[in-house]
Amino acid sequence: MARTNISHDESKIASEALRTLIPGWVLAAVAGSIAMFILWLFNREMPLAQTLVLVGYDVTISFGAYLINRAGRPMFAGHFFVTGVVLLCAAITLIFGGFTGSMAVVYLLPILLAGIVIGIRSAFVTAGLVTLVYLAMIQVELSGFLASYRIEANQVITIVAFVLFFFLTAFLSWYAASRLHLAFRKVSDYAAELQTSNEKLQASEEELRAANEELEASNEELRATEEELRASNEELAAANEELKDAQEKVVRTEKLAAIGQLAGGVGHELRNPLGAIKNAVYYIRGKLEKSELAQKEPRVMEFLGIADEEITSSNKIISDLLNFSRVGKPATSPARIETVINDAIAHTVIQENIAVNKTLPGDLPEIQIDTDLIRQVLVNLFTNAVQAMPEGGSLTVGAHRNGEFMEVAVADSGTGIKPENMKRLFDPLFTTKAKGIGLGLAVCKSIIDRHKGRIEVTSQIGKGTIFSIKLPLINA
Repeated sequence: MARTNISHDESKIASEALRTLIPGWVLAAVAGSIAMFILWLFNREMPLAQTLVLVGYDVTISFGAYLINRAGRPMFAGHFFVTGVVLLCAAITLIFGGFTGSMAVVYLLPILLAGIVIGIRSAFVTAGLVTLVYLAMIQVELSGFLASYRIEANQVITIVAFVLFFFLTAFLSWYAASRLHLAFRKVSDYAAELQTSNEKLQASEEELRAANEELEASNEELRATEEELRASNEELAAANEELKDAQEKVVRTEKLAAIGQLAGGVGHELRNPLGAIKNAVYYIRGKLEKSELAQKEPRVMEFLGIADEEITSSNKIISDLLNFSRVGKPATSPARIETVINDAIAHTVIQENIAVNKTLPGDLPEIQIDTDLIRQVLVNLFTNAVQAMPEGGSLTVGAHRNGEFMEVAVADSGTGIKPENMKRLFDPLFTTKAKGIGLGLAVCKSIIDRHKGRIEVTSQIGKGTIFSIKLPLINA
């Protein structure tokens, strides 16, 4: 696996080096040919034809190496290119000055190219190849094929110096290439570690994303559970309200049953004795009114008056009980509501510090009612309004047609009704007064219900209360 990675790295280095070197190499060859042509213009003995042949050869091997590298075989392209450059250098040496000439230095080029393009070991191999070609070219040159030269001592020293310089160049190329290769390996290892860390980071990110998705799913489940709990709480609250209403209805029913039994069993039994007592008080008052005892003891007549008032109050309670316990239809007949209102005001005790305001249009239609019962309702409402204004105020009563109903409104400027008492206002036996048993408004509602009407109330603390009675018209 490690060897495969090294081979892959070497191939990558060779490919990159060839892509970089070949264009520059070709441009240098073309620039050299242009310079040679310029020199030839001034010196026609310059070997222009040979130079152009060498440039064409150089371009050819460069183009061939480029195509081989493009085909995906960079190592073969590197060997091909270096070998071609070795042969090119041999030809340059033969043409320009021989093995001891100044152009012999070009043999260094393929050694450097081999170390950079092919690899570390190839620099030494190429140095050996260059040495063989160099020595061979010496033999060619000394054979007289191109020119006859004699080997002198300084030439031998030059030859040895060149060979040593070849291997020195190979060593330097090896050292530079090895350091470069080591740096590349470190970079590759670092890149691999970085890739591994990146993969681990991506895996951790995926795990975090999965955990986040699970957390989101859990949150959704919790939200759904919370919604279900909220819905269950609302249902329980609604059921609790229904249960409370049902309980209140049961309690109200029990109260009504108790009141009915009380009214039926006791009402008639109490009314007759109270009637006899009232007659007796009336008779005694009549006898004592002008007697000497009344003049000597005036409090006797006062106590008889108190007894008469209490008998009247007791009779009213009994009447309320009997009216509340009645379930039959009222004895209705056509009547004018303004007449009933005026009659109710006349039957109500109203203090002088209370102003009575009436709004009764003259074109009100007749309605089908039990005048005695409706008068009793209005008397109860008027009495409550007067009791709500102990310091005085205004009592306003009005009537008008409201669609299919005749609406009668009774308003006072009294103390008002507390909000917590509004729901229980028409419950039997509920009262906030020191005196009374809490049947007045319950009787009013019972009478209005038996007339198939409605009674409603609105109130503000410190501003007053308005009772609205809606009774169906005759033609409704």
